[in-house]
Amino acid sequence: SSPPSNPTINTMAQLPTQNPKPEFRSTLGMEIPQENTPAEEEREEDSIRVFVRVRPLSEREQQQQQQENMITVNVASSSLILRGDFPRHFVFDGVLGPEASQDATFDTVAKSIVGSCLAGYNGSIYVYGQTGTGKTYTMSGLCNSSATVKLDTRGGLIGRMLAQVFSEISRRTCQDSREQFRLRCSFLEIYKEQIMDLLEPSSTGLPVREDINR
Repeated sequence: SSPPSNPTINTMAQLPTQNPKPEFRSTLGMEIPQENTPAEEEREEDSIRVFVRVRPLSEREQQQQQQENMITVNVASSSLILRGDFPRHFVFDGVLGPEASQDATFDTVAKSIVGSCLAGYNGSIYVYGQTGTGKTYTMSGLCNSSATVKLDTRGGLIGRMLAQVFSEISRRTCQDSREQFRLRCSFLEIYKEQIMDLLEPSSTGLPVREDINR
């Protein structure tokens, strides 16, 4: 089974809120002259990283395509070029091409965030893109059971991050049996400004509160 079809780019933003050593950097999709690249020391100060993943064309798109692909991906320089009469060159913290696996996507985008969270810092991953760009495939994959989450190579970031959390808990408890962990999970959908608790589907139209007491 292949990733979803339609437009080809989705963007992932990775946000740790605090970090004692700023290990994350970002150019936030900065457009630059093709011959230049941002200085590494200037990009190390940011705590936001932005990645772009370009999915492969679907069979239908390949059949309908009348001209060459308008996107050139350069994984080595973390950049992509939108070709045309006036080519535009963009540099990101990382670019994942059409051939990138789910495993490689996790290692590039999410693995360090889980490590930061286990060290006591908040972390978030946001995925942006038009319908059909592969957001759900990237985050959830094509797995439909707990067994396939562990074994299926198409598993997305969510399942892989959870697996890493439990693996690290197991490792730490083996080292120190006195160490204890408490995990809480919520799974919400926000659609047209309506919130649904996906772990309790009957709970719809949930209010958004800035203060738990209001």
